[in-house]
Amino acid sequence: MPALDISVIVPFADAARYIARTIEALLAQRYPRDRYEIILVDNNSGDGSAAIARRYPGVALLSESRRGAYAARNRGLAAAAGAVIAFTDADCAPAPAWLETMAGVLGHPGVGLALGRMVSPPSASLALLSAYEHQRALYIFGGRVRELYYGYTNNMAVARALFDSIGVFAEVDRGADVVFVRRACQALGPDAIRYVPEAVVEHLEMTGARVWLRKMFVYGRSSRYYRATPATRTLTGAERLDLFRRTVRGEGCALAECARLFALLAAGVALHLLGRWSATGPRGA
Repeated sequence: MPALDISVIVPFADAARYIARTIEALLAQRYPRDRYEIILVDNNSGDGSAAIARRYPGVALLSESRRGAYAARNRGLAAAAGAVIAFTDADCAPAPAWLETMAGVLGHPGVGLALGRMVSPPSASLALLSAYEHQRALYIFGGRVRELYYGYTNNMAVARALFDSIGVFAEVDRGADVVFVRRACQALGPDAIRYVPEAVVEHLEMTGARVWLRKMFVYGRSSRYYRATPATRTLTGAERLDLFRRTVRGEGCALAECARLFALLAAGVALHLLGRWSATGPRGA
């Protein structure tokens, strides 16, 4: 049996700008410090990130020479002692109640995987986009359309038994979190996957709408890693429009805010498609 309640795994590569804030946020969790461990996995950093990590006693520092964050996560998983494995990234800062909230959700019978809510540093545009992403997660994970399920390892907690059952992450550049969540959904059903908006992580790197738009292009390129999985689809135009309406109603958006959000979402979809096309060519667009 695992010796600890939770193992937190953080892969990093050249993360000197943010990693101290990540570690300090993890050390400041309300969850009892003697019941969770923090495992940092250096993935060939060359900027002094590992030296920063060594300043913090009680934090395990491992290394993984195989390139890629998922190889680093699997390295951390092999050393983890927790019954729950929590993941975040080295440019993220979990809120103080993050582990406490995730542990409570994973303690429910039948729940094998939980995904929390991502927020960003203060920005009017990012606040609108975060509200839309929240509505999207409520819609997808509150429903039973398995083809829509997705994942993100910057705010995820998984029962160790689930890894034992379905295996670890595929070691590809991007998209293995989506594949893993869909494998979990196929194995255990949608009820085993929970969206937990109270489990909040701040994405420190996401400083403005331009960064978000660049991410949409990157996500489009990485979709080639999971689009081949069985029974996969994206949101329809009607579903996206419904989520847009839910967002503006929920946020009480003024007309200018509605226009800004619509323009950002339209640009995001276009860049995602462009990224997908650039990775796969016309046949995959």
